[in-house]
Amino acid sequence: MFMIIFLFLMESIQKQCEAYGVRLFLGHYYTSLKIDTDALRIVFNTKNICNNQFQLFIKGDLEFNITNYKTKLLNMTDVYIGTKANIEYETYIHTFQIPKQLSSIVFYTLISNDTIIKQAQVKLPHLQQETTKVLFFGDMDSRWVYNRSKQTFDWFENQIKQNIQFDSLIFTGDMAYNLESDNCQRGELWLSRISLFTSQYPFMITPGNHDSGYNRKQIFIREHFEMPYQNMHNTQDYENYFYSFNIGFVHFIQYDPVKIIYKADPYNLIRDQLLLQFRNDLITAVQNREEVPWIVVFTHYPIYCNFMDDDQCVNNFQYLAEFEKLFKEFHVDLYVSGHQHNYQRNYPYYQNNSASFEMDGNIYYNYESPITIIEGAGGADYGAEIMILENKPYTVKQMDQNGVGLLQVMNKTHLQFQQIRVSTNQIIDEFWIIQNRDTYDIDYFNLEYWNIFLIVWILIFLLILILFYLFRRLKLKFNKQYLHATDFIV
Repeated sequence: MFMIIFLFLMESIQKQCEAYGVRLFLGHYYTSLKIDTDALRIVFNTKNICNNQFQLFIKGDLEFNITNYKTKLLNMTDVYIGTKANIEYETYIHTFQIPKQLSSIVFYTLISNDTIIKQAQVKLPHLQQETTKVLFFGDMDSRWVYNRSKQTFDWFENQIKQNIQFDSLIFTGDMAYNLESDNCQRGELWLSRISLFTSQYPFMITPGNHDSGYNRKQIFIREHFEMPYQNMHNTQDYENYFYSFNIGFVHFIQYDPVKIIYKADPYNLIRDQLLLQFRNDLITAVQNREEVPWIVVFTHYPIYCNFMDDDQCVNNFQYLAEFEKLFKEFHVDLYVSGHQHNYQRNYPYYQNNSASFEMDGNIYYNYESPITIIEGAGGADYGAEIMILENKPYTVKQMDQNGVGLLQVMNKTHLQFQQIRVSTNQIIDEFWIIQNRDTYDIDYFNLEYWNIFLIVWILIFLLILILFYLFRRLKLKFNKQYLHATDFIV
């Protein structure tokens, strides 16, 4: 009997230490901090603390073991104690950090007590690389009640089988509908199922309005998807609404204006903080634009969308007006959002009016404001089925098939975006953006150049005044001497 109880307890303990939800994230090596020891994060969950049980074997530039990892307890029971939510849930989140590698391909093996949990080959992007491939998708479920997202999961499985590499996956918000529902079991299911692809590709996210949780604080998503926010390494009182990172020739910026859009920022404190972070980041990005010329902004919230029963499609251009001014001022190239459950491509638009641009077929150039994309066709059981809505003046194309968007930066002047229907792997929309390098120098650096130009002309003007003053003094002195000499002759 004792032996049976012992074996039962051992089995129970072992089950509590089974790893699930393996996912990869890019670290601070790709941000402005460029921390060499934080290039790639490998994260997973267990039900128990499981001290010193896991190790990571890496084969990149060198072969080495990593045995140190960070563990944190997420206790949602304490978060909601005394509230009506009545959640009873806790999990342990473990994080390994991989330092930067010279090689592009890294093999990792996650091990628990000599048992392999996960093995995968990962493309680790470089800060200097000629081409970049990033996938955008969002508004996606994992319960498969109506099987709306099952095609997306199957598509990812085929990409992995074919060993197709991407530098990153970018999720445009709204996971599982909602992560904290059913006592956080929807979040658990989401973590388990998305590990199909998040264990293969670095996964970067922006929160959606359905990711906020019962208390609207986004605790579950932020603890499980720890993005490289700057406040991890500085003392400023920034909330986690903004981060940015570089891959190759692209500067990616994420911002989350949820409290602005839903009128939970009555004194504009979050808005002003976000605008300050955004402006400072864009100033630095523009100074580095010869090396990293493309700027891509992603968020859950579209500025222009077609569903006029949604307050956001009617008013987001007003709620986000100050941000849109920044996009124009610093010439952001592409703006990708989610929220609406379809794919939509828009013309450049500004302040709810047409913005100047030139177009040749499906090629954009000389654009005043960014090309905007809605990438919300990952497959959501929540709400109505994906649909085509009435076109607006800014609408170029809509698609009602589940899909993902493939961004490919070919070089410093050419960017391609393709919308892929996941059920057939067909490209159903495609466009190019070409940067005009002549206007690039004028537009992107005009503030710096005009400041220098103004200073130079002020100095020249002051020099002219000084010379004029000295000339007048010399002339007066000469005239006095001449008159004195004339009086002497007389």
